[in-house]
Amino acid sequence: MKIATYNVWNSNIGLREEQLIQEINNIDADIIGLQEMPPLFFKYLKEHIIYDYNVYFKYKGQEEGLAFLSKYPINSSDFLYEKPEFNNSLALNMVIEINGIRYSVTNVHLPYNSAIEKEKQIVSIDKYIHSQKDMVDFSILLGDFNCSENSSVHNYLLGNQSLLGYEAKPYWNDLASVHAALNGYKIIPTLDFINNPRWGGKNTNYIPDSCDRILILEPYSWDNEFILKSVGIFGKNVSLKTGFAPSDHYGLFSEVEFKK
Repeated sequence: MKIATYNVWNSNIGLREEQLIQEINNIDADIIGLQEMPPLFFKYLKEHIIYDYNVYFKYKGQEEGLAFLSKYPINSSDFLYEKPEFNNSLALNMVIEINGIRYSVTNVHLPYNSAIEKEKQIVSIDKYIHSQKDMVDFSILLGDFNCSENSSVHNYLLGNQSLLGYEAKPYWNDLASVHAALNGYKIIPTLDFINNPRWGGKNTNYIPDSCDRILILEPYSWDNEFILKSVGIFGKNVSLKTGFAPSDHYGLFSEVEFKK
């Protein structure tokens, strides 16, 4: 399965719609989670993509939301933003089935301006996903986490620390980190404050970071396993017409083989 995540940058700067559509089609993922998706662009996007199935929810009072595109039927979806019992978290879940294997896939866009709120939301999202234990075979978590690899949120997901009295059990596997470590290279940042034209080469304050991630929950059953094949980024090309990359983030994809 090819899995992708992409923050499309909700901004009129550069009028980048055609660039984004080209990147989304070219990556040819089986499933892709999209963040910062404006409703009008999503309506236009659906008319120009190769995906047969999709789901989209908009945040109340805002002109953006979260979306999934899928080559496979979506059995169910849940917008955690509308669920007080899960802290109204900025997350969208869908359940799909491929060749008899059931997947829970959760798309997140954690708040950028509050570490406390990020911690509250990731604990709630993790609890929600664990509540699906008996419904699915594998759980996938992807999106823009708006935090660094050294953050409490990331360490919580990896099982390195607790948050608010909770721990991620079983823990999560960050695919980009695993692939980089096993293949001897440094992770390429998805939020590149140096080379992405969004910042015009004028950044003097911010460190490039890999805040866009794809994680897989350690399987509950010993009979289930996943094999990581590849990890890469997309959306780096700068248009001569607009002078911008498709987004201020680069997209991230991973190819994984699942066995049950």
